[in-house]
Amino acid sequence: MLNRVLILVIIGASLLQQACTDKDNSEPPAPLTKIDAPLYLVVDWRTDTGAGIENASYNMQPLLIQDQIFSIDTEGEVQSINAKNGRVTWYAFTRLQAITGLSGQDGVLIASSRNGDLNAYDILENNLRQRWSIRLNGEIRAVPVISDAQVFVRTVDGKLSALSMLDGSIQWTISRRVPALSLTGNSRPLVQGDLVIAGFDDGKITAFSRSDGQTVWNTTVSNPAGRTEIERLVDLDGQFILKDGIIYISSYQGRLAAIQAIDGNVLWSRKFSSYQSIVADEEALYLSNDSSHIWSIDRRTGSAFWKQEVLHARKITAPLLIDNNMLVVADLEGYVHWFDKSDGSLLGRVRPSEARHIAQPLVWQDRVLVIDSEGMLSSLGIYTP
Repeated sequence: MLNRVLILVIIGASLLQQACTDKDNSEPPAPLTKIDAPLYLVVDWRTDTGAGIENASYNMQPLLIQDQIFSIDTEGEVQSINAKNGRVTWYAFTRLQAITGLSGQDGVLIASSRNGDLNAYDILENNLRQRWSIRLNGEIRAVPVISDAQVFVRTVDGKLSALSMLDGSIQWTISRRVPALSLTGNSRPLVQGDLVIAGFDDGKITAFSRSDGQTVWNTTVSNPAGRTEIERLVDLDGQFILKDGIIYISSYQGRLAAIQAIDGNVLWSRKFSSYQSIVADEEALYLSNDSSHIWSIDRRTGSAFWKQEVLHARKITAPLLIDNNMLVVADLEGYVHWFDKSDGSLLGRVRPSEARHIAQPLVWQDRVLVIDSEGMLSSLGIYTP
């Protein structure tokens, strides 16, 4: 662990790296550009969680609950980390082959595995106690969603299941056909009142009754087009969001759309390709596309306020909105970049590690938390003397 390490702006050459989700893996990442009067950024602490990944499609984003950070590695070891100082407070062993992060609330953690295992644990003072365990048929790559007394889980075989939070019993399961070729990921379902809403690999988003799984509405975001299976990819893998009764969702090689949550009616849509999560404020959506360009999109009309291309092909994460005025993304070389949300101008960068970042950054108080592909968790912020 490194305590209070100051890191200045570093400008260097970029290295070519590969990722299965890129259209053109041979395209080199953009070189880092000079920043006039950059923010003075600080690394408060770094902690090795052990949650390194072997595949760029794994997303081991930590779970933040109040002042505790919970991480899990691919062997199933859970760490509880103090967000103030990065110290590990306790370990627990689930023995799950996890390929996605944890979910949890109200003293309960949910862990999953590539084999379809789903375990619930009660959080004790210095350990975990298993509440229940169940095995589903498909690989779990999306973090399960807890809502009241139910857990909703997407698996890569096109199924959405509702389970009892009390004992893990399956209440209902629906199944959708998976195309012959799809991206290796899923978006989490979204719960709104009596509805649970899920995006699928065929470019459709569907709302189901959370009580019995019956379809309430079904809307096509993107239709497959092209001759090859690769050209016809339209997966809804980016995490969609709900704001003011409107769902905002994007698809790979498809469209970005605004959809009414109550009935599935499309308010607007535009051509767009992304497999990343969306963030929003009162006026705009912020997201990165598959070329690592950051966009600000008018929530009302779908028109662009601005586009920032300075990180082209750097395989950036989904953006994080902080302090309601800045966006933060991380890239393939371990750099973390700050942008002005009003115009997309680059404000500063810091390099807490040299490994690629895949998971969307998190915010804790006035600090940004990032985890790289080797499992190094860092706390970052703007230095104020």
